Amino acid sequence: MPPDVSGQPDPLARFAGHVAHDLNNLLTAILGNLELLQSRARRNGVSEFDGFIESANRAGGRAVQLVHRLTVFSGGDAQEPSLQFLGQLIQGLEEHARSGNIKVTFRVANTDALLLCDPARANIALVELLNNAADAIAEGGEISVEAGAPDGLVFIRVRDTGRGMAPETLAKAGEVFFTTQPSRAGRGLGLPIVARFAAETGGRMEIASELGRGCQVTLSLPRAGA
Repeated sequence: MPPDVSGQPDPLARFAGHVAHDLNNLLTAILGNLELLQSRARRNGVSEFDGFIESANRAGGRAVQLVHRLTVFSGGDAQEPSLQFLGQLIQGLEEHARSGNIKVTFRVANTDALLLCDPARANIALVELLNNAADAIAEGGEISVEAGAPDGLVFIRVRDTGRGMAPETLAKAGEVFFTTQPSRAGRGLGLPIVARFAAETGGRMEIASELGRGCQVTLSLPRAGA
């Protein structure tokens, strides 16, 4: 179920925001002290702890990403909505696919269609969709992205040919912290982040999937000026 963006307080989102704030404060101290420790060790010619410090820094980096995702889910760091071309949003997704070495087939029409949205949140939501599809085809498969603007709506559809979901799993898809992937920090936040973006933009997210036949997630968003 998409997060409540009706203006009423969302207890789970509010809780996520508080957790993100507290974690960020702790991480600032932890990562700052790791940096000082690494600097002092190098200055004194001590290298035996380099591997441990690097491992701690990598874990800290993953924790920072988790804090960012919790902040986005909670509704924090929002920007004022502005007009964005569909083509610009898809171009950002193409760049993410290239940088992450994710093979994707793009089919895009109406690139000059406009959306009124928070551009940063739009980018995050689309990246979450693509990463979700990439996880689904980890054992093999293909990803395609379709986008267009028929009938006063802008749609963005991400489809994968991965393992798909059984009906009971599909019913839970989009629930906060629900995941079919191996346990890892931040799992189960991707689709809720996408659903929140769609709702905040005045649209909706729809998921279709069958076991053994992949998954399709479609964003339907209002076209500005239509």
